[in-house]
Amino acid sequence: MSSESVSEEQSDYQWPWCLMGHFGIQFLETDNSESFVEGDLSRAYIKDYELLKASKRPREEKSPEKLLQEEMDEISLKEIDTEPNGEEKLLDERDTPYEVLPKWTCDKRKMKKKKEKGRYNYRSFEEYWDVSSYWLHQITWLNDFGNQMTEENRNELTKQCEVMKPIYPIDQHKDILENPDYQQITKTMIEKNPESTFEDIYTKHCKLIKKQSENDFHDFQTKFVANRCKDMLSRIKRLGYAPGFEESQLPVFHSGAEQEIERPIIKDIRYTIDESYSKKFCGADPRDETSDEPSTSEESQSADVSSAVISIKNPAEIRFNFDPETEQHLIASNAEKLYANDPEISKYYYQRYRLFSRLDQGIIMDREGWFSVTPEAIAEHIADRVVRNNVSVVVDAFTGVGGNAIQFALRGAHVIAIDMDPVRLKCARENARVYGVENYIDFICADFFDVAATWQADKKLAPKVDAVFLSPPWGGPSYLKAKEFDLATGCCPNGIDIFDVSLKICPNIAYFLPRNTKVSQLVELATKAKSRMEIEQSALNSKIKTITVYYGKLAYREELSNSSKT
Repeated sequence: MSSESVSEEQSDYQWPWCLMGHFGIQFLETDNSESFVEGDLSRAYIKDYELLKASKRPREEKSPEKLLQEEMDEISLKEIDTEPNGEEKLLDERDTPYEVLPKWTCDKRKMKKKKEKGRYNYRSFEEYWDVSSYWLHQITWLNDFGNQMTEENRNELTKQCEVMKPIYPIDQHKDILENPDYQQITKTMIEKNPESTFEDIYTKHCKLIKKQSENDFHDFQTKFVANRCKDMLSRIKRLGYAPGFEESQLPVFHSGAEQEIERPIIKDIRYTIDESYSKKFCGADPRDETSDEPSTSEESQSADVSSAVISIKNPAEIRFNFDPETEQHLIASNAEKLYANDPEISKYYYQRYRLFSRLDQGIIMDREGWFSVTPEAIAEHIADRVVRNNVSVVVDAFTGVGGNAIQFALRGAHVIAIDMDPVRLKCARENARVYGVENYIDFICADFFDVAATWQADKKLAPKVDAVFLSPPWGGPSYLKAKEFDLATGCCPNGIDIFDVSLKICPNIAYFLPRNTKVSQLVELATKAKSRMEIEQSALNSKIKTITVYYGKLAYREELSNSSKT
C-alpha cells in the first residue's frame, strides 16, 4: 500500500492513520474444534504540540509541520509478503509392485510443469505425497536392496530416482540416505517372514515409507508454522506491541490421539507486516517531560436510560450540581496550587491543555481524573473512528471525567455515560457543559455490570446501542512498570469480564488499553466475539501511548475502502 493510497483512504479523518499489517490465525480450541481470527494492525499519527505549547512545556525549536513531515517521510509504506515461497507440485503415477524393477514412466507434461512452476508451499501431506511418493519408495528400496540387483537394474533405478526427485523435498528428506529412519526399513519384516514374496515385501515397504513420511511431514509442518508464528510475534513486538503468546500456544499437530488442551493453540497463521513502521514511534520522545501518557481509569454503571438520567443509591448524600464556592478543589485551573506538593499530579498539570484544551473555561477533575482522562487529541481520533457508518448511540461504560464522552458527542453521537463514582460523573457532566454537549449525553451513576444486567433482564429498558466504548481503570500509572499488561489482573474489574458483558449489549466494541496489553488476549476476545479485529496504536507526538482495539464493524475492512487494493 503506497503512502498516496493511504492518504486518499484516510482523507476524511482528522488525524492520519495507516495500516501496518494484516493477520489471520487459525486456532485449535480446548474442545478440539477450530476457530479463525482475522485482524489488522494500524497506527494513528496524532499531534498536540500546540496544546503542549499552551502548557508552556519545553519544546525543541523545530516546527510541528517540519517534525511531522520528517516522520512521515521516513515511513515506507510498502507491502512485505512474509509468506514463504512454496514448492512445486508434480503428479506421479500410482506405484505398483513389480518383479525385477519398479514400474516407471516419465510424463513430459509433468516434467514441464515441474520446471515451470517453481517453488510450491505444500499445504497438506497428500499434496507432498503426490509429488514425492515415487521417489521416496524407490530411493529407499534402492538403498536397502540395491546390492542384490544386477548392475544394469541398479543403474537404471538410480537414474529414475534422480529424474523423479522433487525439486524441494522437505528438510527431513534432503539427505534421506543418511536418515536412520529410512535405513533397512523392511529388513525386520523379511527376517521374520523369510517366505514372503517379492510383491508382499514391496507392498509392505511402500506402506512403511508412507507412514514414516507422514510423520516427517507433520514434524516439518509443525516447525514451519511455529517458525512463522515466532517471526510474526517478533515483528509485532518490534512495532511496539506486547505479543503475550506462550510457547504452549505455538502449533501442535496431533497423531490422532485425543490430547487435552488447556489453552487454544495456533494451528496455522498468515500475515503481512510492514516493519518500516518500527523505525519510528517506538521510543520515548525527548520533548515529552513525562515518560507516559495518563492512564485511563474510570469506573462503572446501572440501569434506566432516558434524557439526562442520573440514578444513585443514596440521593440524600450525593449532590450532582457543581458548586464553585465549596468545591474549588475540583477546579482544574487551580491544580497548580492545590497539588503543589504532589509531584505525581504536577507532571500532569504541566500538560494540562493536552487533556482538555478548554481547561481554563471551567473544567473540573478530582485527583484520579488527572491521570485517568484520555488526552483530548487521542479521544478526538477515537471518536472519529467510532462515530461513522451509522453509529449514532455510544455507551461510554467507564466515563470518568468525560473526556471520551465529550468527543463522541461533539462528533454527533448520543452518548450514555456510565460511572459508579458520583464525583467523577459530576465532573463529566460539568465538563460536557463547558464543551456545549451536555444535552447529548445521558449520565448514569451506577456499576456498569448492574446496568448491563438490568438491560439484559428487561429489554424494554435497554436502549438501541450502536457501539460500546471501554476504558476501565488500569490500576494507576504502575501498569507501565510491567512488561506486559494482563487484561484479567490489570484492569479493575476484570477486563475479560468487562468485554463479555459488553458483547451482550453490542458486538461493536472499542477497547482503550495500555500499549503493552497482551495481543494474545485481545485475539482470544475476537475469537469469543466471532469478529474480525483491529489493534490501533496511538502515536502521540512521535511516541506510542496507548492502543485501541476495534471489534465488529468498528474494525477496519479493506473492502469498504475506496483505496486501491494491494
